[in-house]
Amino acid sequence: MRLKQWFVPVLALSITLLAVGRSELGAGEEAPGTLSFKAHNQIYNANGSFKKWRLTEVDIPDGDLLKGSVEFEVDLASVWEKASKLAEHLRTADFFDVAKYTTATVRIDRAKSTGENTYEAVASVHLHGYDAEVPVTFKVVSESPLQIEGSATLSRTAFGIGQPYKSDNERSIVEEVEILLELTLTQ
Repeated sequence: MRLKQWFVPVLALSITLLAVGRSELGAGEEAPGTLSFKAHNQIYNANGSFKKWRLTEVDIPDGDLLKGSVEFEVDLASVWEKASKLAEHLRTADFFDVAKYTTATVRIDRAKSTGENTYEAVASVHLHGYDAEVPVTFKVVSESPLQIEGSATLSRTAFGIGQPYKSDNERSIVEEVEILLELTLTQ
């Protein structure tokens, strides 16, 4: 079944934020969908994305998604936000430190069904020199072509990114970052 063959790779993408990886993404590679994030402080709502990311491993024994795993990597320097100064700042040592940590990696496994076309899994994220597990939820929007929408929430300070949130500072960023994925697989 096509859905079972692609479920786990799609799940892996739904995490987004992600972890230091092994190889650089080529300049000509096109991302397999949209990997975005939302964060905010008291005066600004950031809505950004990563323009370069790719699947690096897919292992789905006998097409069984619940036994499968998938891995993907994100080019952290490809971070984009409509405020170009913010995007540049996100690349500095204050946040992603892309001079030191070029990519993030995410491994998704331990998937389970939570209802019709809805799932939960665990993402093992390696980002900014830290490792953590993050729960992921996603749904299959269409089977032909396969379209997936997913989300995860992670604490940026669990990965040593930015300063801890301080409610008395209007520029202090909340710790929880929402990661969103929209993906269509046409293969």
